[in-house]
Amino acid sequence: MRLFGLAAFDSERESTGVHIERRAFVGTRDASFVLMKKSGESPLAGITVVEITSIYSGPMAGMMLGELGAEVVKVESPDGPDPLRSGGLAGGPDGVNSIFYSLNRGKRFCSINAKTDRGRELLFDLVAKADVFLHNMRPGKAEALGLGYDALRTANPGIICGAITGHGPDGPEAHLPAYDYVVQAKLGMVDYQRDREGRGDLVRQVVVDKTSANALVQGVLAALYMREKTGRGQSVEIPMVAAGLAFLWPDGMAAAHAELNPAIPLEQMPPWLESAPGSFLVVLETTDGEIATGILLPPWDGLCLALERTDWLTDERFAEQLGRVLNLPELIEEVASEIAKYSTAEVLARFEEHDFAAGRVVTRREVHEDPTVQHLGLISEQAAPGLGQVRQPAPMWMFSDAETEVTTSLNSTGGDSREVLEELGVSGNEFDQLLDEGVVFIAGGDQ
Repeated sequence: MRLFGLAAFDSERESTGVHIERRAFVGTRDASFVLMKKSGESPLAGITVVEITSIYSGPMAGMMLGELGAEVVKVESPDGPDPLRSGGLAGGPDGVNSIFYSLNRGKRFCSINAKTDRGRELLFDLVAKADVFLHNMRPGKAEALGLGYDALRTANPGIICGAITGHGPDGPEAHLPAYDYVVQAKLGMVDYQRDREGRGDLVRQVVVDKTSANALVQGVLAALYMREKTGRGQSVEIPMVAAGLAFLWPDGMAAAHAELNPAIPLEQMPPWLESAPGSFLVVLETTDGEIATGILLPPWDGLCLALERTDWLTDERFAEQLGRVLNLPELIEEVASEIAKYSTAEVLARFEEHDFAAGRVVTRREVHEDPTVQHLGLISEQAAPGLGQVRQPAPMWMFSDAETEVTTSLNSTGGDSREVLEELGVSGNEFDQLLDEGVVFIAGGDQ
């Protein structure tokens, strides 16, 4: 396969001749609904995913595969369901909150007690018949449940096992717990976030969890494609430390590692250059709000013309890019002083006239009102079971001839156990017996 990059082109999507239709449905929908109406089917139609995941990274990966059309079954333990069910904002069935809903909508939920012999058999049979098995357990935990890749591929040579671990499959720290903030600290992200007083800070998002989820989806899709050619499955593992490093490069590590022999020795490098490009990506106040912009980004003359400061073009401090870098604090101060004279609308209009990029800072409660977000149908309103009306992002992929979908279904722990296990061959009478024996579980009793 050959991939061609068209980085030099900046044309509108319509120039390709492909019409992309995206619809955002607003209102009450109790069943699954499709956000994009196309002639083709979903890319992953017919693919079954079984996941034993919790918190953020694993559930997010499963949710994304579901948006691409896969059927996803989430398996939870009766005595230890996903902790996120009871975390965050309370409300909804079985302690479900809006964060859990966002990461697990559209899945079916099965609860099996793997501490019993029959439970372990059922769990193995369920996983072994899937196309994809996802988990984000620590190394060795899947093997302890009898769900290691070697055991599963014996039963199903085509299975793809996707795992997110913290510090990798082995090594000096493989056994340690790994949360997003731990990995951020370990990889230099906290150092990169230092303010002008030198205080470190976390990225205020579970950025490593989300990056790991996206990386796992990429790996699973690549493995599915390879299976089409070879007929064989494989194991795909994403250590959070690996995903975090890939995310941090190249910009976050430019000063430290991109040039091993930099023009400016590290010990002589200005502190603001250490955190480039973050140091010149700034939020500045206007008379009625804030804008975000990148002061060192081109076109330099566009910034000068927009703010009517053409004297900067010949100012020995700022005339050349290196001078602007070395005198960055002064440049930021002067630009901020000029921007503070205008309203947000005025400064953005001036920047647009001279093709200089900037954006109005909006609150999270305003995002759904953004004209581009509305035009592309990027946020939809849904009737979530037990939660009422909620807003969710639409799938981010815009295919020319395939469907992607968002489903609103959500169930309690084990709420779909009967249906899932009957499809596995468990009769109704046997299921009732398993329920009585505590091998399977449905929160709130059988429904």
